[in-house]
Amino acid sequence: MSEKTKIKIDKAAIRRICVTAMCIGLGALCKLFSLNIVIFGGSGMKIGLAGIFTTLPAILYGPFYGGAASAAADIIGCIIAPSGPYNPLYTLTAFAGGLVKGLVWRLLSHVNKKTFRIIGTACFALFLALGVMFYAFLGADGINGRVVATSESVPEKGEVSSMDLSFVSRLITDRVHTTDTFTLTSVPDEENVVIPSATYLGEKVTVAAGKGAFANCASLKSVYVPDAVKSVAYDESLADVTFYVSENAKSYAALKEAGAKTMPPENADPLAIMLEKGVFEYGGYKFTTNDSYRTNLAMYVSFATFALTLAGLTGLLLVLAEFLYSRLRKSEPTYALRVFASIFVCEMLVTTLNTVILKEMTYASSWASYPFIVVWIPRAIEGVFICVIQAYAITVLLKVLKRALKVDFDSPRSARKRKDADAGAADG
Repeated sequence: MSEKTKIKIDKAAIRRICVTAMCIGLGALCKLFSLNIVIFGGSGMKIGLAGIFTTLPAILYGPFYGGAASAAADIIGCIIAPSGPYNPLYTLTAFAGGLVKGLVWRLLSHVNKKTFRIIGTACFALFLALGVMFYAFLGADGINGRVVATSESVPEKGEVSSMDLSFVSRLITDRVHTTDTFTLTSVPDEENVVIPSATYLGEKVTVAAGKGAFANCASLKSVYVPDAVKSVAYDESLADVTFYVSENAKSYAALKEAGAKTMPPENADPLAIMLEKGVFEYGGYKFTTNDSYRTNLAMYVSFATFALTLAGLTGLLLVLAEFLYSRLRKSEPTYALRVFASIFVCEMLVTTLNTVILKEMTYASSWASYPFIVVWIPRAIEGVFICVIQAYAITVLLKVLKRALKVDFDSPRSARKRKDADAGAADG
């Protein structure tokens, strides 16, 4: 091999590395502007555009570049915009996802365009039909009557439990296992106070004693804390108060660490409070609620209705735009559906693997307590929606890069490598 040939190959490799590095940087930067969706009280999903830039190397230069770009963007993103402790397993799934994008893109290079359109139309029509179906059933059952569900537009947990819901509506409501936390803001001014258990609309809720709950208790001497009480906010004003709490109680460790005077619980009559809709006060006890059940239910409803419907509509528009473009530019290939198929397969793989990691290989007990399908469904629906949006953006960028980098995505791999090397030599 001549020295001249070696220089050409080196310049082509440098060209690929530079373009990939640029995509990695842009992908990592996008993580700063990603939207975090909270599920089950913890970090659940991130909606962002980083996938647009990490997909380009997979299409331009192959599976390895796609995997490397996705993994590097994940690491850099964790450094510049951390959302928790770094987990290398997510980097591995990111690499696998980038690898799969490149492989699927190449495997689909010879698939007939008409077949693509038929499959794409069927898939997007299915998404649209599912979204409309959920709208119809959830509306008829009284779960939601808005285009986009909010915590105010959906019913309370106790109301849902008493409803005669259809099977379709149950697919959504049965996914929400969240229990509302009712925080005590005030208790009766008595010497001995019992923190009560509470039910709201017949459903048991979690009780916590918030900061200032005992502020108006001038004669307070002792507080009985049942084992089920989530937490008790303690400050120096309660230094002379004795807390009767067992070592098995949820709030015991925090009270001891705060320096509270604790004693083993004596015999005390438990107190249970039954609250009706909109009533957060009973017998001198006042509560506020975090309304986490309705917040989570609204999120599930919105994903099943608005997100699926929008994904179906935008996907069908993508098919139509691809068809019209192919008619107008008969000699120029289109990539929209091929792009969507590549990133969709990747998204479903990565979503499934990350859900397994979240449930089985982390210490996030709030995730582990839920069935796999309960955690996977909203993440998968979000993935469908994001894939459609990214397919639009990637298709446009591919048209620009094809001209700028002189890359023919439809030519055989060997021919594409030769053209890439020639382009690198021309730059030199």
